[in-house]
Order: sequence, then structure tokens, then C-alpha cells
Amino acid sequence: MNMKKISVLGGAGFVGTRFCRLLRDSQIPFEIVDLNTSQEFPDESIIADVRDIESLRGAIGGDVVVNLAAVHRDDVRDKSEYFNTNVTGAKNVAAVCSEKGISKIVFTSSVAVYGFAKPGVGEDGVINPFNEYGKTKYEAE
Repeated sequence: MNMKKISVLGGAGFVGTRFCRLLRDSQIPFEIVDLNTSQEFPDESIIADVRDIESLRGAIGGDVVVNLAAVHRDDVRDKSEYFNTNVTGAKNVAAVCSEKGISKIVFTSSVAVYGFAKPGVGEDGVINPFNEYGKTKYEAE
């Protein structure tokens, strides 16, 4: 059986590192595409930026893409960075995958799209983001 390679965008971050550990432990081939080299997986790291479609074209080499790339911190001064990364970046990822014939993209969103929802809200909850992160993650969906 030919094992598919997974491109993990944003794979050098907190969630990405843990996801890549699972891939490694499951012996699933992967590469990390991120703004920074992964401290744990430097040999699997490729530097690229989801905001720059040309860098993505040269970086994505997997058969499946997991998009974990996002601006999510509350201390971001330039609020346009949320849109540029979370929305435009998601569009760039989809465009590059289409060009390369990659038909499987796993996009991760956030509970932030529901705002201050009651515990237990499901995916059918009311969309009510309270910050730029939640707004742009919902727009990217």
C-alpha cells in the first residue's frame, strides 16, 4: 500500500507539533510547512507563508493538506493580519491544492466562531464571534 504524505501547514505550532507526533508514531509520512522551523521536527520543516501563494506552490508536496495555520493570539496589533492569514491564507491553500490536484484538505476552525456560547454547544450552535480571530475563522470556513 502506498502511504500518502501529509502536508501540515502551521505544523511548528503547539497543536501542529502534537499532531505531527501522532503522525510520526503512526509512521505516516509528513512535512511541516510553516513560517518557522519546527523545533521538534526540523528535518521535516519547509519555510513558507500561507499569505504568499508563490511560497505555498513551492512548499506543499503532500497528497493531503492539514491546514492548522492561523493568527490566533489576542495581542495582535495589526488586526488585518487575522484576515490576511486566516481568510486569504485559506483561499491560497485551496487554490494551490486545486492546482496540484490535491483533493483532501483538512481545515481546522475554532470554537471562537460561537463566541461566548454555553458549554456543550455543538456545530449547530449560533455563530456569534466576539473577536477578529473568531470572525476570520468563520469567514474562512
